[in-house]
Amino acid sequence: MYEAFYRLHGKPFRLTPDPAMLFPRRDHKRAMSYLLYGFEQGEGFVMITGAVGTGKTLLIQKLFEELAQRNIAIACIASANLDGEDVLPAVASEFELPYEGRSKEALLQDLKRHLVDLGSRHTHALLVVDEAQTLTPSALEMLRILSNLELNGRALLQVFLVGQTELRRTIVANRLEQLRQRIIASYRLEPMEADESRDYILHRLHRVGWNNDPQLTPGLLAGVHRAGRGIPRRINLIMDRLLLYGYLEELHSLDETALGTVLNEIRDEMPEAPPTLEPPVLRHRAEPAPAAEQAGRDSELAALDAKRNDILLQLMREEVRLREMLRSESPSAGDDVAVADAGQTHRGRGKP
Repeated sequence: MYEAFYRLHGKPFRLTPDPAMLFPRRDHKRAMSYLLYGFEQGEGFVMITGAVGTGKTLLIQKLFEELAQRNIAIACIASANLDGEDVLPAVASEFELPYEGRSKEALLQDLKRHLVDLGSRHTHALLVVDEAQTLTPSALEMLRILSNLELNGRALLQVFLVGQTELRRTIVANRLEQLRQRIIASYRLEPMEADESRDYILHRLHRVGWNNDPQLTPGLLAGVHRAGRGIPRRINLIMDRLLLYGYLEELHSLDETALGTVLNEIRDEMPEAPPTLEPPVLRHRAEPAPAAEQAGRDSELAALDAKRNDILLQLMREEVRLREMLRSESPSAGDDVAVADAGQTHRGRGKP
């Protein structure tokens, strides 16, 4: 509708993830560094969390693009309250293995044989679990068991957990200490700050040929950030509705008055969540911990994550330094072997 009116050659604010519209957020760059570092280790868990709409799915799509030229077999599960008994059939299905009528033990053996076969062909096996915050503790435990499968000291399967922030609380509240020790990298995506939100909006508009029609006042851009609370998906929803409103009213300038009208319309359509545009969070099956106890656990986990992230950054910087030093000392074909050996030694010291 409004694309022709504003002479745009596409829709700039779709709600579905679109890698072609990727805005290089600071948070996404940092998270991608942790994902790639974790992937290089070839074992354990990598965990990415964030509020609804912060771009977790888009981040994983970009990761797959980064890994497209590598020899890798990827299985993806969009978990919907999977229990422990559901995990093996779901994983087997994604790896295109028969699972109907198979016992738990038979499925586990089938998966191990398949993973061993992939390993013999030097193929990295990666399992990505989206919406992981809906997994039950027993499902998380089954994933840990799968991550323990190995051959000659080499892990056969690596697991990426992607979910909302409740995932962290589930791991702590249910005392899944063995799983937590297997998390080799984790990152939490945060909402955008006001300046990044402004740049995000302008980036998406320019990608579809925006030529300052409609004009956007500074107050409007600041208001969209406040109303969307820095969450990309919320900002997309508000901006899409603003452009539609501008088209219907034949406006070539959008300001805070237009924003107020659009926000009132959205609140009228979704009265159950007027201030945040946030869908209701599904309650976990387990009983919630008391507020004070939960806050303490969240604080403990956040502190551990911060410490782990600092260590990972140090490791990445040290690995880059080693590579540069080895290249400068001996620019020969043997450098790759030396770097690989150095990386293995360095990583081995931090292995849980």
